[in-house]
Amino acid sequence: MKYALIALITTSSLLIGCGVISQRTGEEALFSTLSIEGNYEVRLYEPVIIAQTAVSGNYGKATRTGYDRLTSYVSGNNLAKQTISLNAPVLVTDEKKKPKVELTLPYFEEYIDDTWVISVAMPESYNLGTLPKPSDASITFKVLPRLRTAVVKFSGYKSESLISRQTTALNQWIARNELQATSAPRSVIYDSPYAVPALRRHEIHISIQ
Repeated sequence: MKYALIALITTSSLLIGCGVISQRTGEEALFSTLSIEGNYEVRLYEPVIIAQTAVSGNYGKATRTGYDRLTSYVSGNNLAKQTISLNAPVLVTDEKKKPKVELTLPYFEEYIDDTWVISVAMPESYNLGTLPKPSDASITFKVLPRLRTAVVKFSGYKSESLISRQTTALNQWIARNELQATSAPRSVIYDSPYAVPALRRHEIHISIQ
C-alpha cells in the first residue's frame, strides 16, 4: 500500500532513567481550524518550505535515517555551518554521539516506489534563497501549497495496521460529510521517532476541496 506520511513535531522533554526522550510542545505548521467534530477536524494549512531526503529500506530504519539526516542539517551540517533555529531546541543524548539539536517543526514521510521521502518544514523566516545549502547532497527543498485538510486525531504506537484503520475511519467521515478527497492519506506524528510509543500523538490528514 502506498500512502503519504506527514509528521508534525512539537517539543518538550521527559527524563527517563539516564536518557532523554522527547515529547514535543513547540511550534506547529501554520493552520486555521475550520470545523471540529470529536476527533475530526477540517483545517486550512498555509504554504511551507520543506527540506527533504529519500531513503530506501524498511519504514522504521528509513524513518530514523531520514530524521537523523535532517537533524544533522539543521544542527549545522550545511555549507554555511549555520544552525537553523526551528523552535526552542531540545538536546537529545545518543550513547556514542555528541548531543544534537532536535527537529521541532513538521517533518513529513512519503512512501513512493519502495522509497521513503522524509522532510522537515523550514521556519517562516527563511525562503529558498536564504536557506543554507546542505552538505549532504541527498537533501533538497520543496514548497508545499496551501491545503484544506480533513484530520482525525489518535494516539499510541504507530503501525501500518493502525494507520489503515484510522485512514478508513477518516475516509468514512469525509463521505458522511459529503466532502471530496483530493490526495492520498498522510500520517501525522507530533513526536520524534525516539519518543516513548505510549506518549506519541498522531493524526491522519487527507486534502479536500
